[in-house]
Amino acid sequence: KENISFIESLKYFSKKLGISDKSFNSSRSKILEEIRKINNLAVNFFKHSLFSDKGALTRDYLKERGITKESALKFNLGYNPKGNELYNYLISSGIESKNIIDFGLASENSKGDVIDFFSERLIFPISELKDNVLGFGGRIMSDKNPKYINTKKNLLFDKGSVLYGLDQAAENIRDEDECVLVEGYTDVITAHQFGFKNVIASMGTAITIYQANKISDISNSVVIALDSDQAGSEATLNALDKSWGVFKSNNKELPAGITNKSIKKNFNLRIVTLPDNSDPDDFIRNSSEKWKKSILNASPIVEYLIESLSNKFDLSTAEGKELIEEIIRPFISKEKNPYIQDQYVSMLSKELNVSEERIKAGFDSKTKRFNDNSNRLFKLKENSFNSFQTIPDDKNRLKILSEYLTGIVLSNKNLNKDLFIDWDIEMIDDTICKQILYKWSKEDNSIENENKIEENLYNEINYFQSDKLIFFDNEKLINVISQCKNDIEREYLIAKNVILMLDYQKNIDEINKIENRIKILDNTTIKKIY
Repeated sequence: KENISFIESLKYFSKKLGISDKSFNSSRSKILEEIRKINNLAVNFFKHSLFSDKGALTRDYLKERGITKESALKFNLGYNPKGNELYNYLISSGIESKNIIDFGLASENSKGDVIDFFSERLIFPISELKDNVLGFGGRIMSDKNPKYINTKKNLLFDKGSVLYGLDQAAENIRDEDECVLVEGYTDVITAHQFGFKNVIASMGTAITIYQANKISDISNSVVIALDSDQAGSEATLNALDKSWGVFKSNNKELPAGITNKSIKKNFNLRIVTLPDNSDPDDFIRNSSEKWKKSILNASPIVEYLIESLSNKFDLSTAEGKELIEEIIRPFISKEKNPYIQDQYVSMLSKELNVSEERIKAGFDSKTKRFNDNSNRLFKLKENSFNSFQTIPDDKNRLKILSEYLTGIVLSNKNLNKDLFIDWDIEMIDDTICKQILYKWSKEDNSIENENKIEENLYNEINYFQSDKLIFFDNEKLINVISQCKNDIEREYLIAKNVILMLDYQKNIDEINKIENRIKILDNTTIKKIY
């Protein structure tokens, strides 16, 4: 399930598979305890190394970047010397070699030599609570690549679920009821050094829905700083769409006494686009006053989208106007305040040079069907790429995806069966769906002929077929099927991992293979058809 963490997904599937909370939690607790122990030892080693003779060049680098010793100590910065010094230190501290390698602090080459994973790197410990190090980021201090690496995903650390600097910024974010989100480690450190202590980093080019969930728990206002390359990119738009939905759904009433406003507040997401060839680190150093002004004058999300998309599409054509309206409509639909919604409609109508009535008519016709609970599968088609991520928590996500895929296959005649070559239908959760898809994959023609199938499947096939699931755009049909297959495989692999996690050490190799496959599925970009 996309809107919960990796650990929560494991718990979810544990219950589904009949694994007791006691068994799951016992195994998980032992692993987490060992990872925390290793991380705490490692962070002390890194800090000591930074301020030793071996860390001299790294200290010079920090000085050149304008990062003070006070900031380095505040953020627990460190250094991992070349070779296997960390590995040897952990061994001497009583840590097993296998655990050091399994939890990502060292690796073994084909010759059997062990090398520190973060060898020759400036270390950024990543924490969300003080004194609770989840993992590490490392910047290379030589000419090698890649420039930045992170701890590999494990039960404690998942890059897409954590926020750098949250341990330092959480209190200020709550006090100011505003969070400023940037991309990199040094962006955060520089911001805090110049007094902007509500700044945290996503450690990537786009915020994830896991991170959006965490932010919305502590603040009703977020400003996202984008560089000029990110602004208007498809990856940015997709990430904003998903996170905006999370922010709006999590909009909460603030308890009296936390701030001076105890009434329900509308969530506020704003965007700052930085000048060309500038990141927050440079921008703040060049003029902290301009940074402060930029944050104050950040554009509301819909206003930002209207402006950036107007520069991307041709507004002189009907097609360009329709594309902009299609992209922006989900953002407007998620706005709960009708007055703000009207303001957005007014902005969009002026930019597109069409009447507000025309915008509202298109908006109403699209959203009415989307909100109709009488046809669950049709709802998925209406906004397929986003709906996969927003299936309600109380539903069986894998089952719904299985039903949806079956419905599309049966409703679109002459579908190329090659789309399912090398894809295991056994991953389908629903027995009926599985039987239907097996039949469909083996028949030369349509399987709807009553004489060709078992009687008990005939009514089921009629149930899944629907004119509303027909796609007239073949490219979109193929993309939606590909996305659905990816999501089904991801859910299936997470469920499989639950069983393996019960004996983590024994199954570590297979667990790593599965998690690498999940990472590939998460990073697979399937072209979005607006």
